[in-house]
Amino acid sequence: MVSGLILGCLALSVGAVAFAHDGQQEFMPGPGMNHQMPNPENREEHMKNSIDKLVNDGTITQKQATKLISFFKEKDAQRKSEMDKTRSMTPEERDKFFKEKFNQRPDMIKELKDAAGLSDEQAKAVDDALRPPHRPGPEGGPCCPKLPTP
Repeated sequence: MVSGLILGCLALSVGAVAFAHDGQQEFMPGPGMNHQMPNPENREEHMKNSIDKLVNDGTITQKQATKLISFFKEKDAQRKSEMDKTRSMTPEERDKFFKEKFNQRPDMIKELKDAAGLSDEQAKAVDDALRPPHRPGPEGGPCCPKLPTP
């Protein structure tokens, strides 16, 4: 169970974070939890559609779009390779690997800029188009709604 949780977190931090919901709607149950969840089976199609929309809108060029698609395919291959590598590790080695990995949070905007030669605005637009929306946070911030004080 812990390994599954660790693998899921790694997948989110490395590549899956970049991929988002493609319009098929699923909802999380529970109070205040009615936001849409991404559909992992269609993430590549969603990524391509989102990037194509950015090209059609004139936000990025077709050459940049091609570089972005190659970048995401390479990231996915790296993620799969790392997961294969962790299968042969002992639990202690795996824990050490994931602790090191999670201490090195990727800067997606910088990676997008470097991979496709994007400007700050273009990288932000790509990031916004590919990431799923987040619900409001604590005290009205990015995660949870502000709670009334007693």
